[in-house]
Amino acid sequence: LKNLKGGGERILLVEDSDGVREFAKMALAENGYHVTPAANAEEALSLFRKKPGRFKLLLCDVVLPDQSGLDLYEQLKARDPKLKILLTSGYSDSKSQWPAIQQKGFEYLQKPYSLAQLLSAVKKILAH
Repeated sequence: LKNLKGGGERILLVEDSDGVREFAKMALAENGYHVTPAANAEEALSLFRKKPGRFKLLLCDVVLPDQSGLDLYEQLKARDPKLKILLTSGYSDSKSQWPAIQQKGFEYLQKPYSLAQLLSAVKKILAH
């Protein structure tokens, strides 16, 4: 996993499941990324507004309690067009918004994902 380490890039992690958020935060932080966690879209928007242009990547659950991850990304991208996205979901039905994700060409990780899958996906997106 050495070649999958980050170089201090800042990631906004939006995940409503405490366990998954904790896992992703630790996994990324231990591998060279600066992670700012949020439990929902409202919290993420607030953090983003305080530090616009600071984040390289939005790592976001598709299904959040207050709005969809896709909608959140559109709002954040309007403020920072360079922001990249990695979506995750444990749903495989209509809630996952799969057609919209594919249509926009977004990277997507199905939960549960492994450490290697997470680091590999983040590395790939940040390299583009």
